[in-house]
Formats: sequence, structure tokens, C-alpha cells
Amino acid sequence: MKLPKHIQLKIDSFKPEYKELKFTDSNSFLLWLRETSETEIIFKDSGQDLIKFFVSESGEILHTEVPSLSNIYNGALLLDNQELIISGDNIAIWIPEFNEVSTIKYEVKKVIRKSHERN
Repeated sequence: MKLPKHIQLKIDSFKPEYKELKFTDSNSFLLWLRETSETEIIFKDSGQDLIKFFVSESGEILHTEVPSLSNIYNGALLLDNQELIISGDNIAIWIPEFNEVSTIKYEVKKVIRKSHERN
């Protein structure tokens, strides 16, 4: 599948900044996550493990709250504009380890932005 040029440019210029960070304790991790995440994307709960993404300003997925999925999603790139995502959307991400664009099949339930909250 050929990607639109603006998406391909976004992928080509993306370098995960945070995936390899290690923390000495959960408090320092939670403080870092609160300071670094720009957006929380909460998915409609349909019984799946994946419920939430924490996303940096650059679009890097920082954390998923599901340890078994962190090796897949942490460090991936959100391809959608964070400011335009709303309830009911499905989002697209690029997973560098697999060089794969994927649409998350779960609908967005809520988006929490640092600057304001929008459902």
C-alpha cells in the first residue's frame, strides 16, 4: 500500500526518543510520564487488554499500561493529528520494529489533552 506523501515524510523523519529509557522506580516513571505525555487516548472497552495510549507531543507512544503490549506499541508513532482525534475515531500508528502501518481496531472513547479535555 502506497502511503500519502505527508504520512511517509512523518515516518521517515521519526526517531523514537523515549522507548529505551529506564527508570529506577515507579514514582520517577509516573512523574516522567505525567511531564512528557501530551495526550491520553482512551479506547472503548470491548474486553481487550489495550485501553489507553500516552502520547508525547511528537506523536511517540510512550506507554500503554499493558506490560505485554509495551514491546509492540511503546516507541510507535501516532500518524493522526492529536488535536483532531475525537470520540468514535480509529487511529493509525506506525510500528518501527515491523515497519508497519496499523489501524487500531478499537474506537477512541475519550481524548485527554494536557491543555484541555475533549471527548
